[in-house]
Amino acid sequence: MQTTQYATRYAEAQVMSVDPKRLLLLMFEGGTRFLGRCREALVAGQLERFSENLARAQAIISELMNTLDHRAGGQIATDLARLYEFMLFHLTEANVKRSLQHVDDVIRVFAIVSDGFRQILATEAPSAGQSVAAQ
Repeated sequence: MQTTQYATRYAEAQVMSVDPKRLLLLMFEGGTRFLGRCREALVAGQLERFSENLARAQAIISELMNTLDHRAGGQIATDLARLYEFMLFHLTEANVKRSLQHVDDVIRVFAIVSDGFRQILATEAPSAGQSVAAQ
């Protein structure tokens, strides 16, 4: 077996065994990173890099939307779904129009949602927040 196959299997095992709260934080970190790279690439005129990072950010936002539990989350889940739809729509517009403003709007909203989840998880279980920070 090749090294890349081992690395892929290891990464898959890590995702399958990680705490759901930690996985959520990793998704927000990845989304933030890909949105930042998307913005940088657009400013630099690197359209291929822009498209790649935009697609990754869209995939993360889509996954966040798919993980919403509308039955347990009620109105909060509905509101989050609307925010995720807004972000996906704006990223599509950013792609079509090569619009930095659309990317910046998404970065701003994504940061608010991400910070909110971080605060909730930090206050929900102080010991879990400490372990997340330590990793």
